[in-house]
Amino acid sequence: MPDLQQHARTDAAHSTADQTPTANTRARGARRGLGLVERYAVPGLLVVLVIGFSSFPATAAAFPTRTNIQNLFSGQAVLGIAAIAVLIPIIAGKYDLSVGAVLGASSLLGAGLMARNGIPPSAAILIVLAAGIVIGFVNGYVVAYLGVNSLIVTTATATVISGFVLWYSQSQVITGIPLSITDAAIGEWLGVPKLVFGFALIAVLAYLMLRFTPYGRYIYAIGSNSRAAGLVGLNVPRLTCSTLVLSSALAALAGIAQLGLQGSASPQLGPGFTLPALSAVFLGSTTIRPGTFNVAGTVIAVYLVAVIVNGLTLAGASDWVQPAFNGLALLAAVILAAVISRRRARRAPAT
Repeated sequence: MPDLQQHARTDAAHSTADQTPTANTRARGARRGLGLVERYAVPGLLVVLVIGFSSFPATAAAFPTRTNIQNLFSGQAVLGIAAIAVLIPIIAGKYDLSVGAVLGASSLLGAGLMARNGIPPSAAILIVLAAGIVIGFVNGYVVAYLGVNSLIVTTATATVISGFVLWYSQSQVITGIPLSITDAAIGEWLGVPKLVFGFALIAVLAYLMLRFTPYGRYIYAIGSNSRAAGLVGLNVPRLTCSTLVLSSALAALAGIAQLGLQGSASPQLGPGFTLPALSAVFLGSTTIRPGTFNVAGTVIAVYLVAVIVNGLTLAGASDWVQPAFNGLALLAAVILAAVISRRRARRAPAT
């Protein structure tokens, strides 16, 4: 009897040992499958929407046309630059809500310098970029060295800038922009608007900087745990300040791009970019590298929202759809980002 019991226990142990690898393999396969869904659900949805709007009777005649696709790509290039401007400080755990205001003010300042003061385009662009850098440095210094909350600082900056915009423009649209500026934005190269190439270049450079340079690793470390980053020797205030400088510089560049795209500058332009840029950044953090703010996801999110709004507009949707959808997209993106972060945090100890 003891021998029979021993054999039974041995057989049960072997059976359990045989089942455990299978169960572990299935669990790993399920996690891998879920990870693929997280990574590529948003790009997949973008492809499905493009096919759907190209086939849907109400939009099939206008959506897949060359003109609409060009307008879609070039029109969202400015928002894409603004989204990358928002992305960089967010990676470091800070928010720049002045991006839209800087964008609008830069567009107006550039237009005024060229149309009113006769300053050459190249010099005007340098002045606008310098102004953006100064604004970013002020934001960065107050946030990083004085310890004031970035939401408060950048909101205050945006309010001050809005006052400057009204004073400088006298609430009037500024026209008379040199053709070289508009040609740089809406002119084509290889059948593609030049502005799209400019946006692609900025996106690639931002991607390379954030993924493959020490600077990128440092600001990710600060965003993850600024105290720990300081303890290992990183100059947290200086790095944090630099992200807000980069953010404002990119916002100023986006303002110049918008000026070339429109051929004029409106005092009402800037604020409308902040919410869509935030939506793209948070939605982008749920794809490609889920749970991490990243350039590729942000770019995909910019065009996902644009395709949806463009398709709905072509289908006859009212004007209120775009702002309402941008707000809903931001809310959904924040919720998705929180859910993914919590799920990964729960899974991390087991991993």
